[in-house]
Parts: sequence; C-alpha cells; structure tokens
Amino acid sequence: MDIVMTSEMESLSGQQQYKDQQGFTLIEVLMAMVILGIGLFAIAALQVSNMNYNTGSKKQTEGYTWAMDQVEKILSYSYNDSNLNFQGNPNTVGDGHTITQGPYTVEWDVQNNGITTGPAPRLGNIDNSKRIHVSVRWKNKQVAQVDYTRVQASF
Repeated sequence: MDIVMTSEMESLSGQQQYKDQQGFTLIEVLMAMVILGIGLFAIAALQVSNMNYNTGSKKQTEGYTWAMDQVEKILSYSYNDSNLNFQGNPNTVGDGHTITQGPYTVEWDVQNNGITTGPAPRLGNIDNSKRIHVSVRWKNKQVAQVDYTRVQASF
C-alpha cells in the first residue's frame, strides 16, 4: 500500500492539485479593480460637472429675480423721476443707472423711444416713451436682462 499512497501523493502534487480549485486569480482581481476604478472616476466627474451646472443655474435664477425686482421698482417711479433720466447705452457696460446688491450689479439704461420729442437719438415710434434695458451682472458676467418700453400717461 505504500506504493499506492506515494503515487497518489505524486499525482496530487504540482499542477494537478490546482485544476479542481475554484476562485479568482490575482490578475482577474486587478482587472476588476481597474474597471471599477474607471467607473467610479466617471461618476465623480459627472457629479462635479453637475454641481457646476447647478451653481450656474442658481446664479441665473437669482439674477432674473434681481432684474424683475428692479423692473417692479422702476414701474413704481413716476415718468419724470430722476431714476428714469435718459442715461446709458445697452451695448456699453456701466454707463447707466446702477445698484450693487451683494455679488450682483443691476444696471438699467434709459433711452428715448419717441419719434419727435425728447433728446436724440430717438429709437422708437412712440412719442413720450422711454425704452428701458435692465441687465444683471455677477462678477462682471451678465446673467440676466429684461427690456421694456415705458409710456408717459397722457391724461
């Protein structure tokens, strides 16, 4: 029987011994970790870009809120109020009426919108009217703008 045991021992030694074992090799585990790492990196990159888009949306929403707030204030002014004097050009930043509110700068430009009355240039086709351009900037970058025409009451 000794001979049989020796031959069984020899047959179990070497490569024969590993054929029936199950599990992962070191290379398979490393490849799985690399694939998992790439996936996690992609998800992290998407989260960062998502946060940037959310921040931009927040700035724009706040900017439109400030613009509409200023439009409501301007609508409450009388037609001849000093805040509605002709001043500024919508194409030139900083030359109109301005208010700074936190990180935002609200600027409104008032221009003559009449045909024959008021100072030149006359931009529109309605006498006794003013064209008002409201823009909101955050750190010198425009985030919102509103344009409307204000007509003087004739009664």
